[in-house]
Amino acid sequence: VLRALDDSGAAENTLVIFTSDNGCAHYIDVAGLEAKGHFPSGPLRGYKSDVWEGGHRVPFIVRWPGKVKAGSASGQLVHQADLLATFADFLNAKLPDNAAEDSFSLLPLLKGADKPIRQHAVSASIRGVPCFRDGPWKLILAPGSGGWTKGEGDDAVQLYNLSKDLGETNNLASAHPKRVVTMKKQLE
Repeated sequence: VLRALDDSGAAENTLVIFTSDNGCAHYIDVAGLEAKGHFPSGPLRGYKSDVWEGGHRVPFIVRWPGKVKAGSASGQLVHQADLLATFADFLNAKLPDNAAEDSFSLLPLLKGADKPIRQHAVSASIRGVPCFRDGPWKLILAPGSGGWTKGEGDDAVQLYNLSKDLGETNNLASAHPKRVVTMKKQLE
């Protein structure tokens, strides 16, 4: 696709986004892949359908010559819902007041800014188990993955600091009860 855009002369005026709608599907013989040294979720816990990071954190690669610096990276929190506001922003289109309320333009990040465009994000597992992000903190309001992956433990609430524990291995809910209460209120 990129070669065709280059060959046609359209590359300079084309934003290309490569991403995925969710993490790796567990039913593709993940155990077999991992036995051969390929870990489709990398250091992340869980897979497609799960509320854990392996179910939601996906590649998001952009090529936009002259707008996005080649080889650059951003560690800011974004959602694919942000694409609607982003497209409207770079097309100078006004969205109706009741459309894309939870979408934020990624243009500042694409142009190299390193300030958050959003502080919060909401996701859910295939069974509707919610998770709420507040910066690096992630709150899950159910035990396990909420999806197809069996979860360890039966904690009714899970809290992780993803900046220190990307693999979601250390549930901090009991150590930070005030944060749990605050994040529950923010989610509601």
